[in-house]
Amino acid sequence: MEFSKYRFDKKFYPEKNLIEHEGKFVSLHCHHFNCGLLKGLEELKGIDGLSLFVKTTEEIYCQSFSEYLQRHQELETLDDKLQAAAEMYYAFGYGILDLSALNERGGFAKAKSSYYVTAWLAKYGRRHSPVCFFTCGFIAGILEAIFNRSLGSYKVEEINCLIMGSDCCEFKVEAV
Repeated sequence: MEFSKYRFDKKFYPEKNLIEHEGKFVSLHCHHFNCGLLKGLEELKGIDGLSLFVKTTEEIYCQSFSEYLQRHQELETLDDKLQAAAEMYYAFGYGILDLSALNERGGFAKAKSSYYVTAWLAKYGRRHSPVCFFTCGFIAGILEAIFNRSLGSYKVEEINCLIMGSDCCEFKVEAV
């Protein structure tokens, strides 16, 4: 990914062991924790834990990216906003995500790399179903922020995943 003008505020406060991204305190965990969390959510009985994870990610990134866009009024075009979101995804260590084929109605997004795929492979190995639930929520949230739509306005489904041997992770996005 070639970087451009987009920058993201990141601060570390070593005396308190706190990390701040774009004005919000965050907790970063290793792949053992994140994959264990996903596996636990996947195995919950009586609750769709993975949908809860997607919706939570969607809500966080809708709010966070809305605030980012408010602070960066110079991002006027859809292409600029989608590129900034892709670079945010990369800057935070989630992978390389191409959002350029998306519009207000939806479309397709692709990831050439994914933190969750790499992490899952290291911890559990290959699987036969997609694992990029975080990315589904991220995509929905940033689109809701860009188009000023309410939560739940986009359905994002991972239709191909690197973890299953695909060339990339591919996400089908639909406005609902």
